[in-house]
Order: sequence, then structure tokens, then C-alpha cells
Amino acid sequence: MEKRKPELLAPAGDPQALKAAVENGADAVYLGGEMFGARAYAGNFDHSALKSALGYAHARNVRIYITVNTLVDNRELGEFTDYLFFLYQEGADALIVQDLGVVGLIKKLFPDFPLHASTQMTVHNTAGAKFLAEMGFQRVILAREVGLADIMEIRKKSFMDLEVFIHGALCFCYSGQCLLSSMIGGRSGNRGCCAQPCRLPYHLVDEKGRELRDIPGEYPLSPKDLMLLRELPDLINAGIYSLKIEGRMKSPEYVATVVRIYREALDRAWDDPQNYTVSSQEIHDLALVFNRGFTTGYFHGNPGRQLIGYSRPNNRGLYLGRVLKSGKGNTAFKTRLPLEAGDEIEFWTGEGCRGLTVQKMRFMGREAEQVSPGSQVDISVPFHVQKGDRIFKTRDQRLTEQARETITGISTRRVPLYVRVMAHLGEPLLLEGRDGDGFFAAAQGEFIGEKAIKHELTRKTVQAQVDRLGNTPFILADLEADIEPGVMFPVSEINAVRRQLTKALENDRLCRFQRSLPGDLQDREKAYWSRLKERATVNKKRREGMYQKRPRPYLAVAVGDYAGLTAALNGGADLVYFGGYSIRGKEQWNEQRMRSGVEECRRRGVRPFLILPRIWQEHQENAAMKALKYAQTLAADGVLAGDLGGCFLSLQGDLKVVTDFSVPVFNDAATNTLLDAGVNCLTLSPELNRKQLQHLTFKGTGLLELIVHGALPLVISEHCVLGAASRGKGKCDAPCLKPSYLKDRLGYLFPLVCDQSCRMTIYNSRELCLIEHIAEIIGAGYDILRLELRPSTADHVQRVTSIYRRACDAVVDGDWSTGKAKSVWEELSELSQAGLTRGHYLRGVVC
Repeated sequence: MEKRKPELLAPAGDPQALKAAVENGADAVYLGGEMFGARAYAGNFDHSALKSALGYAHARNVRIYITVNTLVDNRELGEFTDYLFFLYQEGADALIVQDLGVVGLIKKLFPDFPLHASTQMTVHNTAGAKFLAEMGFQRVILAREVGLADIMEIRKKSFMDLEVFIHGALCFCYSGQCLLSSMIGGRSGNRGCCAQPCRLPYHLVDEKGRELRDIPGEYPLSPKDLMLLRELPDLINAGIYSLKIEGRMKSPEYVATVVRIYREALDRAWDDPQNYTVSSQEIHDLALVFNRGFTTGYFHGNPGRQLIGYSRPNNRGLYLGRVLKSGKGNTAFKTRLPLEAGDEIEFWTGEGCRGLTVQKMRFMGREAEQVSPGSQVDISVPFHVQKGDRIFKTRDQRLTEQARETITGISTRRVPLYVRVMAHLGEPLLLEGRDGDGFFAAAQGEFIGEKAIKHELTRKTVQAQVDRLGNTPFILADLEADIEPGVMFPVSEINAVRRQLTKALENDRLCRFQRSLPGDLQDREKAYWSRLKERATVNKKRREGMYQKRPRPYLAVAVGDYAGLTAALNGGADLVYFGGYSIRGKEQWNEQRMRSGVEECRRRGVRPFLILPRIWQEHQENAAMKALKYAQTLAADGVLAGDLGGCFLSLQGDLKVVTDFSVPVFNDAATNTLLDAGVNCLTLSPELNRKQLQHLTFKGTGLLELIVHGALPLVISEHCVLGAASRGKGKCDAPCLKPSYLKDRLGYLFPLVCDQSCRMTIYNSRELCLIEHIAEIIGAGYDILRLELRPSTADHVQRVTSIYRRACDAVVDGDWSTGKAKSVWEELSELSQAGLTRGHYLRGVVC
């Protein structure tokens, strides 16, 4: 396979950050509009700013990828389509998407629009990449948890272009799988509004609420920042197409500095990989512009506790020294780094962290603007500090000014321009220009060349004016002059014709990116929605899916062990999800238990489905294939697939597929896309509210499953909080076999559960319970209702299942009332030690 130099892809949260990225060497920039992007709190770009951004970047041969990587509500799809028309016409180079409904709509309307799969799609194996390739994606942004060995395997087995993150913030959870911000505060990461609760303090406690003191800080969910500067040669050898810097919420100065360093390093790694090194100054500058501590993440394997910045969730800067003495507003310390007026420093005191901007310093009894490392200085500090307090430098004035020069100064990212000037008596001035990419234009003035009285036109005069290219995307590379002796043209005329020439050339350069809307676009759009509605109508009438229409809703129960399966059957389940992967602390699934489970379901007339692992990396493909093989050989009714890779392999194996909530279905279009792919039934996103559920076209078709009760997984992570604490003693002593919890600032307890691969899931502190609204849900047409009881005990499974069985039957028999609903809610409350929540059913997400 031929090696190619990777693209350096930079973030831009606003126009200044865009210029910072381009001027410092980015090959491409990703940015978002005012809606549908996963960074709703960034400055972002309105339509006018997007047009300007595309023009600025394209004129300089820089590609622009637009983020439309959130889940889109049904009511927003019309506005989204208008936005799509705009982006297509203006020439966006690609769209970064998450929502499968958006994917299907784009492919119907604009099949030639390049698509990149957002990391929010949680692609972490070859099968997931192949699933998206069949949908028409050109590129997949791999989950940050995928290590180098697996990256190389995916590259070998897939023809997709691969993009990986190389620098910036890390999520604790697999991107696209996190419901923590959504369920705690209503701000959904899947809607671009993550409030970053992983950066808040938590305490690790046992089942009795006793604090476990093995964790070295209050922030066990706050990862350090990713830095793969030293790993660039490995990424080149792996054949990665694009290297991505995170940071749409970061400042333009941050973007400028990080892009500059990675640009220079990538060029060195490509030109001379054998002698590639990283300088201490580069690491120093990266740390000064922003860092939470640096890590290589999962690139070389699971780093355990080295992943987490336990003591501080935000910028920590670089260690500067300790307070030597303090009094009367003056503080003395010896600096380990250069320090100058304008730098920002922070004191870590017993009362917290306090910062200031250095205004004046005294060194050896005199005022100083700057000092060298090792200097003892005195500065004025307007708050209390004491001897021994640590000091960190969090902003470097010189580094900031260096970055700002690239943003506010004249553009240095330019295209060579070759100009020919023809100036003759009795003729207008003519300039011809050809740029370095072969674009040609000519411009002619209105002034007719006259005989010079004092100053004839010279090549030097023309060059001085033609070279005034300012903030155009061009730089004069050569000037060929055909000037008749004695001719005169005013300087203003030369400038005017130059402006005409550069404008014409720039327009030609931009025209290649712009597209025309297809003539039959309205017909395509109408046909898409007509087919979708027809499909829903047909399924409502004929029920061609797995579930035939019947008076009583199907009650599905997901369980974690064989005892739970038996309990679900005893409680009245109609179908049971089980097996496939095991939860530590419970009886492990094996072939015999799964076989017995299938047989027992058959004996009782209940439909058995095997659960595929929600996350399985490339090196764990055998485990996924084994689960699929069991589903086939044991003649299960189908599988519950929690990722795109599982969907792909199951469909390849001709199995019935139910997608889990971790493959989010948030709108009608997503249902349509997955049905087109061959999926048989879909679990709806738990972030949908009552109003949104009522307006889904496919309700009542037997194709949609709704979770109405249970412990919802909020986070799934390769990092095990329990194991990291345990390994501080040298080895993991399997603390996950005992009940453990994270306690937040309000005292809520979030259960921690690990699977057979030591992958950790954080469950909600309260169980979802929609029993009060069960009649409304059934009446709306939702007839496959799921109880999520995987971590529950067998007794809990049986009691909850039987309660819901009785409630569903009572609704159908007309024996349900508000009073009964309240009584049953109270009964379920007594069963749930942590309490109950209605989730998003009533409130929905804030954004």
C-alpha cells in the first residue's frame, strides 16, 4: 500500500481560529454552523461567516469540513434540509455526521456529497467501518480508545480513509455513548450541549457509603489531554489519512500554537522519519498554551491511572516554583521558568487555586520586565498565600503574541502568482496572471497609454504596484514586462487593474468548489418522505416485521445472568435479551447456560435473543463472532446489537437484528436508514421525550422498541475507576466483584459495573420508571416495551417484570386508572433503593 502524507486537520470555533489554523499550516479545518454541531457553546459560524470561511480557505487550498454531528429531532429536519442545500451549493468539502437519519437523507438528496463518520458514531472495529462504507461514507473518525495495533488492522481490512485524534481533550466515555450530562442536567452531548460532568469531583464509595481512599484525587473521571506528537511516525506508517487536533472550544492562540507545532513536526516525520525527534521546547509550548497533563491515551494500550488527572480538571500550566515567603502583599519565589510582565500565573493554596497577571516584578532590588529561570523575584499578590504554596505558569505572553501575529498580520499562506504586464501607447493596460495551480485570468484597464512627459513607466514601478497583494491569497512569484519605452500609466490604474486580476483569479479558484442544486431536487426530497410514510403505513397494516399485531404489548426484558433470565420468564416476559457477554460479579455466561436459556424460553413460548457486546475492539473480534455463532447454532430468534460493527456482522450472518439504544434512533429518518440496511427492530433513544415520541411516524408498526424501566447505562469506558485504584497497590484485586459507587457533590450514588473485558459502565443513580404513563405509551402505539435489568438481582427482575406485566394487561383490559398508576409507582419505589426517575419522558433535553 502506497504511503501518503497525512492531512493535518485543525479545529475552528470562530473566524479568528480559522485564520489561526490556516496561517499555521493546517491542510483542512473542521468547523460548525449555528446549529447541528457537537459544540453548541463554541462561537461557531452563521451563514455569512460560513461563506467567508469557505472562500478564505479554498482560495488557499485548505479544505473545510462542516460538523453536522448531532442527533436531529423530527421537527428540525426541514431546517436541516435547508442548511444542507446551503452547504452543498457553497462547496463544503465534506460533512461530519452522527445521525443515521441525516445520513439517509443526504444520500438521497446529494449522493455525491462526501460524508465523514463522526467519532460520535463510536466506530471502533473494521465491521463498523464496513457498515458505513456500504452507506456511502468516505472516511471514518475512529474512537479515541482504538490503539495503534487495532488501527493498523482496521486500515488493512477496510478501504475507508481513517482519521484519528492526535491532540486535545479526551472524553472519559466512548464518544456518542455518554448520557451522563443528559441525565444529570438535561444537557445532551448528543445534541452538542455536554456540560462536562466528568470534570466534576466524585468520591469512590462502597455499598455502605464508606469512602475508598485509594484514588489520588477528587476527579476520577477527568482524563488528561491527548498528545501524540512523538507518535507521528507510527501514524504515518499506519497509513492514517487525517490527523485531527481537538479544540473548537479553544482560543485562536491555542489553535495557532498547536497547529504550528504539529505542522513542523509532521513535515519532519514525513521527510526524515529515522531521525525524527521532538524538542523540549515543543512540549513546553504545548503545555503552556493549555494542558491538563498529557497522555498518549489508549494509543499504546490501556494506561490505567496514568490516563486521569486526578487533582485538577482544567488547565494546569507548567510548574513555576514555590512560595518562599509572603507578607504585606508581597510574595517571593524562585522561578524555574522564564517569566515576564504579562504572563499569567496561578497559586495552588490551601483554599483553592487563585490566579493573576504579572504586572511588575522586583529582581535583586530593582524592577524587572523579565527574568531568567533560577531568579528569585518579588511580586504583589492581592490574596492570601503562604510559604510552600505551589505556583504554576498558565499563560506565556511571548507565546501568545507569537500566535496573535499569525492571526492579525498579513496572510503568509499564499499561492504563487506569475504576472505578465503589457503597456503600450494608445492601448489600455493589460495584466495576465497564472497562479501556481494553473488558473489563468486577464484584466484590462480603461486608461489609454499616453506619452510620458516626466515619468515613463518602468518595470520597477509596475512590480512595486503588482506586488501589493495585501490579504489576497497570492504572492508574486515572477513578473514579465512588455513595456513600450516612453509610455505612461497612472499608478492608480495599475492598482485598479491588479485588483481586477486578483479578483478574477480568486473567483476562478473558488468556482471549482461551488455546486449547483440538482434540477430534480424537490422530486427527490418528496420521493424520500413519501416512501418513508408509505413504509410506515404498510407496516402498520400488515405488520411485516418480527412482531405480529396483538392486543397486548410485547414485554421485553434484558437480563445479566441465567437466574435473571428465569426470573424474567416467571414474571411474564414475552421476549428476553441475554448472554453474549458477562457482567463481573454475576454468574458468567457459557454455551451451556445460553443453550439452556434458549430452550427454556422456547418451552414457555418466549422469544430468546442473544446480546452482542456493546463495545468490542478489533482484537476482540473473536468474542463478537463467538456470540454470533451461538445465536446461529442455538437458534435464537435474533441478536441485540449495540454497535454498528455488530449490526454489520449480524446482517452478514443472516440473523434477525434488534439495534440497542446505543445505536441512537432519534427521528423517522434514522428508522428508515436502518430498515434500509436490513435491521428488523430498533430501540429508540432514551433522550426522546413524550412529545417527540408521539410524533414518530413508525409507532404502531412493531418496528420500534421503547425502554420504560430500568437502570440506564450513562457511561461506558475502557478506564476502570476501580481497577485504577486497585493497581495503585501493584495489581488489580478485582474490586468490581463487590458493589461500588461514585458519589457526586449532591450525594447521589452511581453504580459501577464491569464486564468480562474489564470495561466499566456507570449506571444512573436512579432507575428509569414510566409506569405512570404506561397507558399513554401503549395508546400511542408503542407495543414493544423493554425493562433494562441487566445489573439487577433475580428477585428484582421477577418483581419488576411481574408488575409491568400486570400493568400492561390492566391497560389493555380497561382496568387501569390514575390511582392504580400511583399505587404501582409507590410499589416500584420500594423495590428501588436508589429511587426512581422519569428520565427525559416529561422534561426532554434542554438542547
